[in-house]
Amino acid sequence: DACPFKVEFADFIRELRIGRDDYADVRGGIIRLYARKQAASKTPMSWKVRHGWLDKSLEVNGSSEIAVFAGCLALFDAISGPSCEESFGGMAKAAVRLLNRLGVSPIVLEDERCCGRDLFDIGEREAFEALARHNVAEIGKSKAKKVLTICPECAFTLKDTYAKSLGEMPFEVQHISEYLAKSIDALDFRTGEERFAFHDPCYLCRYLGVSEAPRKILAALSSRKPVELDRTGSAAPCCGAGSWVNHGPHTRTAVDERLKEAARCGADVLVTACPKCTLLYSEVSPACSWKQSPVVARDLITLAAARLKE
Repeated sequence: DACPFKVEFADFIRELRIGRDDYADVRGGIIRLYARKQAASKTPMSWKVRHGWLDKSLEVNGSSEIAVFAGCLALFDAISGPSCEESFGGMAKAAVRLLNRLGVSPIVLEDERCCGRDLFDIGEREAFEALARHNVAEIGKSKAKKVLTICPECAFTLKDTYAKSLGEMPFEVQHISEYLAKSIDALDFRTGEERFAFHDPCYLCRYLGVSEAPRKILAALSSRKPVELDRTGSAAPCCGAGSWVNHGPHTRTAVDERLKEAARCGADVLVTACPKCTLLYSEVSPACSWKQSPVVARDLITLAAARLKE
């Protein structure tokens, strides 16, 4: 967005990574290995592992026109441990609960797998396309006409990258915030007293062009008007998660600076709508020596579901 010569630097870096492996995977490479395993597997993935968040309090329907794509939230729960107050499986659960309140009982795909975003970004295109073909086939079998994702990266990947790799998709894709915002008047929330600020995830705002929908939801959750950060929209900085490569002091510094920015703007809570952003911002906990902000991070969809009136 800032380059005067319109060079797409992100795409440039993605292409440079093809066939290379000279960068440091975070988390010991477990995330990358998990995605590779899903791409190579010919047998269904464990329902319990991927859908352990689904319980009897939620209404799902195998013949709905709307499907919920949970992505790798179960994996995020496994790797985050006590460093994150949010349950990532709880994000998927919250999304279904909000849809249920709107009278929607969505499909939960039997054998959905990682969308493949990180494999695409680090240059493993063959594995990415294997995941893309599998997920498109699963969605096709479900006969869903609309797919709602909790993760903005999943939304952009299913909507745009799949289409570029495999051709036009026979279903519509939206981030859950877009769908909920259109029916916000039908959702009755208890309002708190927090002063919220919203962090625009890269793939939600910059890639999908969605900025007003999450703010519309956030405004309904507190009696106090949300504040805007200094850097918003396409000017908002990346949280630093990237494609799970080369996390280091620079990543921690970027995360802490964003939390300090939220404090300067008068926010109590920094809310985002991306699992990766939530994970990165939550890991800079009060116990960490480099955290210099009292602001805490929360996930928008989890927060909204918790505020539904009974």
